[in-house]
Amino acid sequence: MQGITNGIMLGIFYALIALGLSLIFGIMGIINFSHGQMYMLGGFVAYYFFSQLHLNYFVTIITAMIMVGLLGGVFERIIFRPLIDQELNAFIASLGMAWVLEMLAAIFFGPLDKNVTPPFKGVVHVIGVVFTTQRLLTVLIGLVLVMGLYLFLMQTKTGKAIRAVAQNKEAATLQGINADRISTLSFAIGCALAGAAGVLMTPTFVINPFIGSEIILKCFVVIILGGMGSIIGPLVGGLFLGFVESFGCLFVTVPSVTLITFVIIILILLLRPQGLLGHG
Repeated sequence: MQGITNGIMLGIFYALIALGLSLIFGIMGIINFSHGQMYMLGGFVAYYFFSQLHLNYFVTIITAMIMVGLLGGVFERIIFRPLIDQELNAFIASLGMAWVLEMLAAIFFGPLDKNVTPPFKGVVHVIGVVFTTQRLLTVLIGLVLVMGLYLFLMQTKTGKAIRAVAQNKEAATLQGINADRISTLSFAIGCALAGAAGVLMTPTFVINPFIGSEIILKCFVVIILGGMGSIIGPLVGGLFLGFVESFGCLFVTVPSVTLITFVIIILILLLRPQGLLGHG
């Protein structure tokens, strides 16, 4: 049961970041390698605004989403939109932007790990399983954000426009949808989710300028597992990876968990290239 609870927390965490990455890819067709750095920036917002300035934790989450989301929107307009039909150049630009953000973070924030004191103390006992209050609330807030995005995409007019552009940009434009505005909004939303994940997970883990490179790799794992063609694919892929890591660390070493994870990915790519919930 402890492994299950840890797996759920990790799964929601991975899904929250991968959803944003999947949204950006679905709209713009760009593999944004700087997406992990948006998580990193959210973590530093948590460190400075919550730990240093003692801003309310929930206000800090909203602040991180706004700040990182706005930054993502600026990047989309200035860097990625001119490269919208140049996949290789856009890939190189996103890779370069990831390194630029890492170096700037190392210069301004320092290269060492930083810790954020958990805002919620104590533990909760349920049928013999111990939950820290912090981890329980992290799961709940993460679920709220994931479900909020799902409802936004499925129920609102803007969400339906985003889905229309993702399915067929030309047809959506002919129906009067402003594809450029949708691209900027989608990029901002995706980055905002990564920023929120940074605030949620920094009290549990540490934050440093280079953590984004590790995070982005796991995001790609989650997307491959879940499939790009499904809205809930990243959630399923995140939970799958979370359970593999959680239970793997209980019985084998960390390198063995990594080996098992990538063996599973190779098998899925061979047997079902579209992912567990992707469309063939």
